[in-house]
Amino acid sequence: TKEGEVKSSMYAAALENNIDERAIIAFANAFQWTIDFAMDPRIGDKFKFIYEERYLDGKYVMPGKILAGYYINNGKRYEVYYFKETEDNAGYFNAKGNSVQKMFLKAPLAFKYISSGFTTGRRYVTAFNVSTGHRAIDYAAKYGTPIRSVGDGTVIFAGWNGPYGNMVKIRHNGTYKTQYGHMSRFAVHKGAKVKQGDIIGYVGSTGFSTGAHLHFELVKNGVKINPLKEILPPGKSIKKENRDRFFAKIKKWQKALK
Repeated sequence: TKEGEVKSSMYAAALENNIDERAIIAFANAFQWTIDFAMDPRIGDKFKFIYEERYLDGKYVMPGKILAGYYINNGKRYEVYYFKETEDNAGYFNAKGNSVQKMFLKAPLAFKYISSGFTTGRRYVTAFNVSTGHRAIDYAAKYGTPIRSVGDGTVIFAGWNGPYGNMVKIRHNGTYKTQYGHMSRFAVHKGAKVKQGDIIGYVGSTGFSTGAHLHFELVKNGVKINPLKEILPPGKSIKKENRDRFFAKIKKWQKALK
């Protein structure tokens, strides 16, 4: 069981508390549908989690599965618990038994690439141009950092788009599209089917850009909206016949996380 308090970043807090870097990355991955670790963390945030440690011949080798954990972000507590409902449904659920996995990841860059171990200073800029109604998030990141699709969909554009430079557009359904600009190079082509988390390109500084970063947009019904404020429905719930088993399973983890 490990815990920490954010003073600059969760990554730095983990290192200060002698937490294996691989474990904190795995912990962040369990929250990747809930928290954008480039945008959401605040000084004073707290976290605690329980995970397996794997040994070989009595010597610690690597962290194993994240079993349970919480992250308190700006005063709000988020929890995850690992549970294997069936052979085909194992993953992370909240305390109510809803899957934390959603339609979209909270960020197009994985935690391991946006942690303080890979970037320095303020790691993002929120862009809002009142005159055009343009909303987007700019993620400062090292040139060549992999960019991932935040959800399943079809690539409807992959090419040069003026100020955006090298750009990829993905249609997820009849409501949502996402757009990724200033790429250095592509990893997909128009018409390609992508899954959530698939690499679609790499951070660059093409088009109207003064430094390496990813320009990310979420479009809803043809209108660009703020990705940070879009509330998506919770994932599927554990089936009624398995809920007692789930609540019994997480009870010991809840006690350990107090």
